[in-house]
This record gives sequence, C-alpha cells and structure tokens, in this order.
Amino acid sequence: MVPDWPFDDPPNVAVFTTRQVMRGEHIIDYVVHDDDDGAWQFLNRAVDFKMANAMLVGLSEMVKRDNSLRELWDLPYGWHAWREGKGQPWHRAKQERED
Repeated sequence: MVPDWPFDDPPNVAVFTTRQVMRGEHIIDYVVHDDDDGAWQFLNRAVDFKMANAMLVGLSEMVKRDNSLRELWDLPYGWHAWREGKGQPWHRAKQERED
C-alpha cells in the first residue's frame, strides 16, 4: 500500500481519464465519482469526452500527476467536483440524475 494513501480504493484501481490529461495538455479540473459503479473519472471541462481519447490508468497515477486530488478522497458516489484552475479550491456537489 502507498504510505498515507487516503482513498478507500487501492492505488492500482482503474480510473478514466483522457489522453490530453495524461500528456499534460490539460489540467484535471473536473472529477466524477460514479453513482452506479463507483468508478472515478478525471477530466478537463474544456475537452468534450470522446471514447477515442479515453484512457484507463491507475488512481495513483492521477494523484502523482496532481496531488490536490487527495482532497477528494471522500467524494461520495454520485458526486462531482470541479475547480476554476490549477491551485484553485475544489467545489463539490451531488450530481443531478439523468434519466
């Protein structure tokens, strides 16, 4: 286990992100903790999510990329978090259900 690991999920749990985030072209400014399966998504709001750009990586890779993600360790299922820019505070809210 990674020392001081705050998440309930293990460091190697697969999470969703985009190629642009992993290449450092965009910061992570939007995080979703899915209600139905507990999956994590680490995204950038300026980029339309397309499956062609999707990547699965380990949660610890995202935390290494942006240590502020540790603040979201307790984000409940069905909630999302966003921020205005790198170094800005994270805001949280329950997601509206899309039926």
